Amino acid sequence: MHHPTAVSRLLQGLKLPPPGVRAPALRQWLRVFGDAPAAAAALQRSDAAAVLGVREAELVAAHAGCFDRAESPLAARRLRPRRRQIAEALQRFGATRSVAGHRACRVERLGPARAPEHWAHAFALEQRTPEGALARSLQFFDAAGDALAELTPLDAAGVAAWFDLVESYACFEPAPRPLAARRVRAARAPLESADAAALRRAWATMRGADGFDTLLARFALAPGAACRLAGPDFARRVAPTSAHELLAAAAQQGLPLSVQVPGAGDCGGDWRQVRQARGWTQADGGGVRLHLREDAVAEAWLLGCPSPGGWRQTLLLLDAAGAPIARLGEEATATRERCGWRRLVAQLDAEVDA
Repeated sequence: MHHPTAVSRLLQGLKLPPPGVRAPALRQWLRVFGDAPAAAAALQRSDAAAVLGVREAELVAAHAGCFDRAESPLAARRLRPRRRQIAEALQRFGATRSVAGHRACRVERLGPARAPEHWAHAFALEQRTPEGALARSLQFFDAAGDALAELTPLDAAGVAAWFDLVESYACFEPAPRPLAARRVRAARAPLESADAAALRRAWATMRGADGFDTLLARFALAPGAACRLAGPDFARRVAPTSAHELLAAAAQQGLPLSVQVPGAGDCGGDWRQVRQARGWTQADGGGVRLHLREDAVAEAWLLGCPSPGGWRQTLLLLDAAGAPIARLGEEATATRERCGWRRLVAQLDAEVDA
């Protein structure tokens, strides 16, 4: 793990970025990190961790009692892993803002405070804004050091409950090392050794988009490899900007869409406002805000599969490593594919084929 002083210097605006990081890009996210409110700051901490080559949990742990206010805008206190007691204490938070997901796509919700399942590390955070205010939150991580959720109280009663929780469960002992366990990834079969005909037969017998993950596990294939092997009858590659186009068109037409984000679950509903800001697509609707990092989308695939209600199509977004970012489609309550959705995805095909 990097020394806390090195982390603090970088967050304060180190002039010499690490190898491979362009100075303009580094300065840009440093400005955003320093000026952002609590929910946006959670997004930028993941960028800081990526620049340093550490997990986000390691970055936060480096700020546990190491700095005064002049050294870093971020302060952290590690919490003891008392899961049942912390879950009970969260019931006194009232309304909160939760941010869940991963570095490329996160979902912001308003509602009761709930701790994510299977968390391994938890921290109480104080983030100082440029105006001098302190944004207080709780952040939960899995055993690999990746963020699961951040909860921010929204009123005075919630802040008081935050102080009570910290007083009861704060731990002054250093975090265990290594803080982030190595994530074990499933073995992938080489594309040239896969049985394309068998894959297409199995794809044709799927009973909905949820069967795609089972298909990947059965053939030991990465999502992008499976799409290439299946061919255009089942998977058609579209522009990486397709997610923004679909969300914006759905909002304009009042078409409800479901967005599935790893680590954040399914957020669906009527997206009423979609905009682009500083390289992000942001969509709002029904008390939910979606943050999608546009430059993280390396591939977009329009998947088609059979279902009890007929042929259904979903949009799958992948990052440069081939990992899923998000999946967009109609709401699960739709018994069959709507004409409006079919027209939207057909336009994506026409734009790419043109």
